[in-house]
Amino acid sequence: MPTKPKRSKSPDSQFLFVNEDALTVTRATKDTELDRTKQSHVQRQNFARKRRLREQSISGPSTSTPSSVSPSPAIADLSTESTSVSQGGPSRGNDYIDVLQGIDFGDVQFQATSPPVFTQELLDPRLSAMFSNPFATAASPLALSPRTTSMFESSHSYQPGHYFDMAPPNYNLTPPPREPTNMPSPPIPLSRESSQVANTQRILELWAPPLIRHYNMVSLPDKFWRDIRKVPMGQMRHASAIHADMQACMSEPAHMYAFLAAAAVQMLWREGRLLLPNVSEEDYHRVPTFFKTKAIEALRAKLAAGQLDHHIAVDVHRLYCTGLFADNAEVAEPHFQALLAMIEALGGLSTFDDYQMEKLMILDSFAALMWHGVPRMIVTWDPGHFMDETLRSLDTWDQQDARIGERMGTMIRTLNADQTTMDTLGDLLELLKVSAYLHDLQHYIPESYKWFVRRALAILHRLLSIPLHSELDEKVDSLRIAATYWTGMVISPQLGRRAASRSTHLLRQKLELTDIDFLWAPHTDCLLWVVVLGGMCADKDDELQWYLDIARKAARELGLSSTSDMEELFSELLFDPPSQRGLLLQFGARMWPVAES
Repeated sequence: MPTKPKRSKSPDSQFLFVNEDALTVTRATKDTELDRTKQSHVQRQNFARKRRLREQSISGPSTSTPSSVSPSPAIADLSTESTSVSQGGPSRGNDYIDVLQGIDFGDVQFQATSPPVFTQELLDPRLSAMFSNPFATAASPLALSPRTTSMFESSHSYQPGHYFDMAPPNYNLTPPPREPTNMPSPPIPLSRESSQVANTQRILELWAPPLIRHYNMVSLPDKFWRDIRKVPMGQMRHASAIHADMQACMSEPAHMYAFLAAAAVQMLWREGRLLLPNVSEEDYHRVPTFFKTKAIEALRAKLAAGQLDHHIAVDVHRLYCTGLFADNAEVAEPHFQALLAMIEALGGLSTFDDYQMEKLMILDSFAALMWHGVPRMIVTWDPGHFMDETLRSLDTWDQQDARIGERMGTMIRTLNADQTTMDTLGDLLELLKVSAYLHDLQHYIPESYKWFVRRALAILHRLLSIPLHSELDEKVDSLRIAATYWTGMVISPQLGRRAASRSTHLLRQKLELTDIDFLWAPHTDCLLWVVVLGGMCADKDDELQWYLDIARKAARELGLSSTSDMEELFSELLFDPPSQRGLLLQFGARMWPVAES
């Protein structure tokens, strides 16, 4: 038997990574040799299958029925096959290195599956307009021609995975010349004999507009909600950077696909479903995976050629975001490690514009909040205390209620906590006062909002990092965890609450180890604050009921009988009405369902 020729190694790049979504194909075992064998077998079978499909497409197209559509070489059902196989992230040591060395970017398979370059000339003009004007408030969806619409009628019943089961590409075909016209081009219909280029174009025209709208009108306002409460998106401090980011997404496939992957997974995470046409529940996780796979293919080619800039780092950050919001930390980890290396190679976090820098900081802190771990990035953005004397001298500052945080200050002084914990909890009082000051201001001061977000993120980073260097008793640690929830919601009520909901069971465990039966006397008010924050964030019914039971006992002990009573008490602890009043009203309605009805 002739010896098997060696595969050429991939170009040397410290950022190359494989399509980690193939974790669903094979699982690592304790037998390293078996894992390698399984990996090689899957790759050989996958390449052979795609070679047959490509040969069939060259020999001539054949009609097919819905049941006989061949899976796409670019993205077949990722529960069974993938372009390349990874056994895990960098923590897998030699296995991961072996996979990287086994990738041949000169292989015809990678050339066949690389996404086509989409420029503004190739896209429907209305889709280009969506990227060009991210702040349009009345953007209408793309109109479908009768021919296109007929595809979705009952005679052409939709099957899960329909848009992913595409014929192999044939790049030898030359598209017909385009005549200049003022009329917008109709969307390209998806036919089962069409090329992958046409199918991908159709997917972009169907799904990109709603994803762009949701990202710019829902996801971004969630992140920067405090700015948006004061001014429209088009006037907030990041408006020009957001516009430039959208333009960059139109410039290259890697940027576009990474953006669409992150936008899709954030829509799914927030709404619980994808608000896209002709997407079944079975395809919810395949849509972001489809875009992510194409982004990875484009990025690998760029990195293999030695390209690296801030746009590429943003693409990798979006792939990291896609893994996190898909609730798969193992998938996200290789992207995060690559991101850290890129940030260092580019000169540090400060070389990014304010918009991208804040997004990096928000995701890192909220990822730690989701798993109640420690943030991974080093704090280089803490602006320190609010020392602008001009702003301090304004009348609105002096009009704040002098009782803000009074009870919490008393509690902090009596805690058996280390100095870092006490200082950090004390800094929350300043943050609360600045929040009230910004809320009462009639005009928008961008630098003040920049200070607030960065200071809040720095404090959240410290709160989450305290267990690294301090031993806390259960009561102090319960207070610290509740303070992370409070800070997360001050930054973003939607993102903060949803991220905190992942760790409310840990707060419950801590509280059960304290003197909760005695309601923390004489600090029952602080216990009520802690359990209400936990209950505001709890998603599971059993956890929510537990927090409600403790909150009712503490409220009775304190003589409270309504949400307004509780809100008045919390104003002397830590309570930020702009970000937390709505959630408090919802929780109060559960505590006193009859009184509040």
